[in-house]
Amino acid sequence: MANYYIVSTKYSTQERQTKRGKVYDIVFRIITKDGIEKQKKLSGFKTKTLAKEAYTLFVTDNCELVKGYTVKKKNISKNIITIEDAIKEYLRSLPNSNKESTIYDKTIIFENFVITQIGKLDIKNINKTDLYTWQENLWKSINPRTKTFYSYKYLSTIRGHLSALFNWFCEKYDIPNVFNQIKKPKRNSSKKQVLTFWTRETFDTFIDTIDKELSINPDNAVLKRFRMMVLLLFFTGRRKGEIYALTPSDIKETSIIFNKSLTRKTLDDSSYKITTTKADKEQEIPICTRLQNEIKNYTFETPFAFGGEQPIHDNTFTRMFKRYIVLADVPEIRVHDLRHSFVSMLIHLGANYNVIADLISDTVEQVIKTYGHLYQEDKLSVIAKIN
Repeated sequence: MANYYIVSTKYSTQERQTKRGKVYDIVFRIITKDGIEKQKKLSGFKTKTLAKEAYTLFVTDNCELVKGYTVKKKNISKNIITIEDAIKEYLRSLPNSNKESTIYDKTIIFENFVITQIGKLDIKNINKTDLYTWQENLWKSINPRTKTFYSYKYLSTIRGHLSALFNWFCEKYDIPNVFNQIKKPKRNSSKKQVLTFWTRETFDTFIDTIDKELSINPDNAVLKRFRMMVLLLFFTGRRKGEIYALTPSDIKETSIIFNKSLTRKTLDDSSYKITTTKADKEQEIPICTRLQNEIKNYTFETPFAFGGEQPIHDNTFTRMFKRYIVLADVPEIRVHDLRHSFVSMLIHLGANYNVIADLISDTVEQVIKTYGHLYQEDKLSVIAKIN
């Protein structure tokens, strides 16, 4: 007797990279005996042929093909569905429309800020008091790493993920969405977030410090690699995942092709995955003469331009970045702030929003939102020079 129903023999094969090499998963839809449609995944096959054979065997042994079967939604009014259960169901629905790194971020937020607090409550019967209590506790929570309150932006992100869960669940099961009645708190701090970046002069000081060490030990391949990566980040303004994912064929004499990114936010046992860029674009971006000359005198590794067989790890790069900030005695910034530094340089050179947005693969609206105040500073500087 069959354990499941299927209404189609369609399936999809997914390739992924693990520590042991490339493997294949096969994904298809099944229907349980009580009428719940689910995604089924068979994982970890060395070839597509083996994955297909496993699918055929599973369907033959466990499923009955029923043409025209109408899926019956489970009557949830007679069953308790906890928020934790709803989260699991919600996360299972995301792979077709979200990147794995996005699902990873959602999973971490749900585990740390939702499941431990209200995970056992019934999502159908949760009330406004429960949700306001959760929200009040969230706004008072302390980051264990920094020992300070979480930023308003991050708190809003957490709240947004829970709101998305309620929207999805209540729409799917046609039940009232009580979360829509919960007002978002006002900003918990009047402190304005300051955009941090380096000027070209500061960046040159940082590079000079690296060059002094290389003059003593010119065969230091690790330091040469680090130096080239910093130059690429500063003079292209691209995200670090896009730099980590570069291959030698992407790097031309006068341009660089950005069509992929590397993430270590994976939901399986793989140490990293190569995905599309954040904007899902493929772009060939022109590079400045300084960077062209640097590239001519550098030998890139393969298959990954930085790391060879295994891409350089983010922690390795970040540790070196922090070390040379101290040695160069320059203001402390994050690696991501090299992107801000590039944009600041473009603004002060007179570039418009559209050019900047295209070069860094962002939207004009986001460029204006993030960097608009820098344009204002330029305006005031120009006006002040008028006699």
